[in-house]
Parts: sequence; structure tokens; C-alpha cells
Amino acid sequence: MYFTQKEITPPEGNRTSLAFGNNNWLTAELYSRDNDREITDFIDFVDDPSGIDNTVLKLSTLKHTDGAIIRSSQALPKNYRISLKVGFPQYGDGEDGLNGYDIGDELAEPWNGHSAVAENGFYWLSILDSQPKPHNNTWIHHHRKFVIDSDNHSPPWMEIYNGSEFESSGKNPIMVIAPDGTRTPNIRNGSPFISYAAEEWQASGQIRAIDSYLPNEWYQVTFTRIDNIYTFKIEGNFKHSGNMTYTGSIDAAENCIWHYNQTSEDLNPDCINNNFFTELGDQFPFWPESSGFDDFFMLGDPHINYYEGHVYYDDIQLVELP
Repeated sequence: MYFTQKEITPPEGNRTSLAFGNNNWLTAELYSRDNDREITDFIDFVDDPSGIDNTVLKLSTLKHTDGAIIRSSQALPKNYRISLKVGFPQYGDGEDGLNGYDIGDELAEPWNGHSAVAENGFYWLSILDSQPKPHNNTWIHHHRKFVIDSDNHSPPWMEIYNGSEFESSGKNPIMVIAPDGTRTPNIRNGSPFISYAAEEWQASGQIRAIDSYLPNEWYQVTFTRIDNIYTFKIEGNFKHSGNMTYTGSIDAAENCIWHYNQTSEDLNPDCINNNFFTELGDQFPFWPESSGFDDFFMLGDPHINYYEGHVYYDDIQLVELP
């Protein structure tokens, strides 16, 4: 609606939904502006890049105008644990003029005219408040409840913890983010971030990364929700810390993490926010008293105006917890 008011018309595109896994519990959502793509251009089952005897899922976006994600086919249960392996990503490194792109003049059009090359990355795992599909980056930013992702920046401005201090770098950051629902969201970028780094949650609005990933490694990722407590864990071999396990928890209700409540009964009254963007009107309040938001998980590249590359996943599991 925001972009419609600005008379921005999205380009014609092709979408494919593909359910798979036991009882079709997973769904691949694919998008392209091209008409001649095969499904295997986006999602394929291939040999493990580490060289061991194993078959893994490769998720690719050949152009920055493509989108390819894996999501839960149904809303998640009240309490659950998601685990998966993520590895061998190729989404640039933030250091050269291409940053993983083909030409270097790619734009994030038609939603903005900025260079797409300045950012390139993928989602390790994200929890959203709506059923996710590839959209422009603005849609995703307004629907995230929790995020583990990487965004290689050129020029670098991200602060990455190197084990003793933060350093400015745009290369291979791993960001763990809880969107701050206590602050007014930006109409294009959504809520400010509360980042986890240096073994603690950082001040709202400080975008900091826990470490940098290595491009030829597997990482084990776990996200657990028990009532309103979010807990993440990332295990693997990192650039700054070597073999390490990063883990942290946050009380989503106490901290008003954006749209954490699955039902209106779960909503902390302190989180209610009936303000709205003037461009959209009062029929779209930020966080009304009567609201409840299902959890869905997503991984991959959801942006159809940014990001180009590929990444591998394996052993995706969901366990319902009491």
C-alpha cells in the first residue's frame, strides 16, 4: 500500500510454491522476473560441499531480482525448537566492487533506486509474524520477530566483535537481531534492532555482529521458543573465535520484541501501540490490543531487489515442546 501510494508498480514476476519433506511440512517459495528458469536453478539437492558422503539442499538466487526461501508450511506451535545446519555461503564479501554480483550496476528498483551491490547476504533463520514469501526488503523488515542473518556491506560500516573489541567491517558478519517494538518503526526499514554481541544484548539501534563466518564451513543453528523466551545457539568455526558456541536468551514479552505474541492474551499491555504511519492510516496500527501473530520460520534469500548468490542447508528439524 505504501508503494502503491507512491505510484510504484512492481514488475511482472513468476512465483512457484513447492511443498516437500515429511507430510509436506516445508515449502519452498520461489520468485523470478525471468520466464525460462527451472526449479533447480533455485532449489536443488546436491553433494555435500564439505566432501563427505551426504546430500544437502542448495538454495540459489542467480540474480538480485530473484527470491528463494524455505518456510514452515504451517504456523509453528506455541513452544518449539528449530535446528538446522547452514554452510558454504557465497554472497560476496563486502570488499570488492561486485560484492558477489554479476555486473556491479544492479539497482534495488523499482522500490528504490539505490545500488543493490552495497549489500549482499542471506538469512540463516528468521521467525516472522506472517507467512513469508519473497518480497521487496521493506516487507520482510516489517514482519520479522527474530533474525539470524548475514549482510555483506560495501563500504563496511558493521561493527563485528573480534573477541576483545568491536571492529568496523562489512565482511561476512553474523547478526542476531531482536526487533525493538518499544520504538517507532521506520516506514521503509521496520523496527530498530537489539543486537546480540559480546555475550550480551546491545543497546537498541546499535547494529553489531557476534563474529564473522568462514565461507567453507558448516554451522549448527538452533532456535527455541518456550512461552515468551527466545533462545538461540550457533556452533561452528568462526573467523575471530575459532571453534565456539554462541548462545543467548531474551524475554520477548518483557522487552516488547516486535509482534512476539501469538495470541492477544499473551500481549504485555506495555507493548500496545496504536500509533500508525500517516501514509497508511489508522486502520494499520503498529501493535493493537486485540492482535495476535502466528510464528513462521524462514531461511534463504527473500529479497527480490537485493541479494545474489547461494547457500547450503541440511538437517532442518522442528520439534514441538511442551
